Amino acid sequence: MTPRRVPRFGRTTRWFHWTFALTFLTLASSGALLLARAELGLSGLWIARLIETHKIAGVVILTAPWLIGLSGDRRAWLADLSETARLGRDDLVWLLRQPLAMLGRAELPAQHKLNAGQKLNALAVAAISGAMIATGIHLWWEPGSFFALVVHVIGFLAWIPAFAVHLFMALINPSTRPALRAMVRG
Repeated sequence: MTPRRVPRFGRTTRWFHWTFALTFLTLASSGALLLARAELGLSGLWIARLIETHKIAGVVILTAPWLIGLSGDRRAWLADLSETARLGRDDLVWLLRQPLAMLGRAELPAQHKLNAGQKLNALAVAAISGAMIATGIHLWWEPGSFFALVVHVIGFLAWIPAFAVHLFMALINPSTRPALRAMVRG
């Protein structure tokens, strides 16, 4: 008998996630190429195209995911978003035990819809994204702003390990890998 599947994420949450993720990846890759343009020997035309791609993706990340969230099943989407801000004692225990649990040496406490790692990742991405959006808008208005550029680059550098851990937990770690199926199929 095939086990019954219980829906975990609705269409609105999944579309929000993937629209945000793909746009963020576009911003990260175009920004990284712009950062390394001298080392890569990029021509002026390539640099102009990368800047345009980066700006378009910046507008998309400010609008598309939010339009998807607000035009779909708002109640479920907002419930999923608000779940990330609810951290309790079991979440702290989960975070402390997770390294040992990956080695098979500890039991993790039961979690609700999102585990503590997913919540922490969502909060980190939200904070990094906020800083990146604020400094990105400032750089759009004042392209030569050194302080905004430094904060923007630091945000990008902070994003890399957060993204790497997210990929590891979604694709490799056996205990959290099933969540990917829920983000793809519901």
